[in-house]
Amino acid sequence: MTDTQALLAEALARIQRLEDEAAVRNVLSSYGLGTDGGSEDATGNIFAEDCHIDIDGVAFMEGRQQARGIVTSPLHQEIMPNSAHIMGPFHIKWEGETAIATGYATVYLREGDAVKIWRQSYGRWELVKRDGRWQVLRRTSRSTGRDDCQELLLRGL
Repeated sequence: MTDTQALLAEALARIQRLEDEAAVRNVLSSYGLGTDGGSEDATGNIFAEDCHIDIDGVAFMEGRQQARGIVTSPLHQEIMPNSAHIMGPFHIKWEGETAIATGYATVYLREGDAVKIWRQSYGRWELVKRDGRWQVLRRTSRSTGRDDCQELLLRGL
């Protein structure tokens, strides 16, 4: 391989990583948009068929179909359309065709004329690239103030 070919290959690999990073960030922001928009399809489609979701160690979902149920859950039905999920920032680590995004989710809730923070959490999102698109394989979310929330953040560094 010539120097020019090696340089071109390196540049193409870096461009691909940047495109992957943008795609991963879009998947994560799509979660908030889909759930706040009340779309089971938009929410479910960011998850892999074989996903696992763990929210505070008490709510578990397995598979895309159950992930779609986030939107139809009584809790989300109670707060929509008055909720706004703000996702990020995220620190992303790459491991081959997988990405681990660690960061924050803040859910704002409008009650009458006031808007307040309803939930602040730390999240670990493990994503896999399948069939040319990034999908969430595993989501672990911990509310701030829990004994295990800091460990979740530190694993992302």
